Formats: sequence, structure tokens, C-alpha cells
Amino acid sequence: MAYRALGQLFVNGALNRDYSLVLSLTILVGALTILFNAIVDVLYAVIDPKIRY
Repeated sequence: MAYRALGQLFVNGALNRDYSLVLSLTILVGALTILFNAIVDVLYAVIDPKIRY
């Protein structure tokens, strides 16, 4: 899934040296990645009960 507006916002922020915007977008993308990976981990255990943690 690609969000063109977020990528364009990130590039424009980097070119305009808007460090707070670049940092905010980096943290947002990182947090969403961690969140969705955790959700997928839980769903694997729900779908296949043989998986144990």
C-alpha cells in the first residue's frame, strides 16, 4: 500500500529542511510497522493453533 502524499510530504520536508516533519513521519511509519507486525503475529497464532510463543 503506497501513500503518494506521505512520500511527497517527506521529500518536500527533507528538501526544505523541515526536520520535525521528517522525524514525525519517520516515527509514524516505524510505529505503524511495529503495530502491524504485532497484529500479524497474534493473527498467526489465532489462525494456526499449533504455533506457540
